Amino acid sequence: MTFSFMVLVVGAIAIGLFRRRNRNLLPAQLARQLPEFIDAVVLLMFSGSTPAQSLIAAPTWLEPPLREIVADVSQQLLRGNRLSDCVASLRQLIGSPAFALVDALLSADRDGQSIANTLDRLSNESRMQRRRQLDADIRRLPVRLTFPLVCCILPSFVMLGVVPMIATALVHLNH
Repeated sequence: MTFSFMVLVVGAIAIGLFRRRNRNLLPAQLARQLPEFIDAVVLLMFSGSTPAQSLIAAPTWLEPPLREIVADVSQQLLRGNRLSDCVASLRQLIGSPAFALVDALLSADRDGQSIANTLDRLSNESRMQRRRQLDADIRRLPVRLTFPLVCCILPSFVMLGVVPMIATALVHLNH
């Protein structure tokens, strides 16, 4: 009875940690996907699209979960909602990493002027952010590979390489 109770407790703790980890992953995933979103909007704006048309076409090049968020905004735009309301909802859904893009789109819609310089600067900053994120991921890679190395590769090396040599040496010592 106590063993089943311990299994239940360990299972509940594992489920809680898994849920907490998944909750923390969503903002990180959105921040990681944001440079692609910015580049898609910049490309569409430089090709002559309006900010609304850019947001409607952008989900095509995005991956989940950002695709669903931008697709919801584009559906709101297609239903006739104002761009400022839809972009403001982007600010709430994505969070602080999207503030610069949202502000640029709102100023382009409100003022009606070209935001080419702002979008170009924003695109450069997003590329720099993507590069920094990749550098951080590369630095974390050896730490992530330590567990498979220690738990899988080294034991197999011992079983396939060292144990047969020791067994052969022991057999020759006995003769």
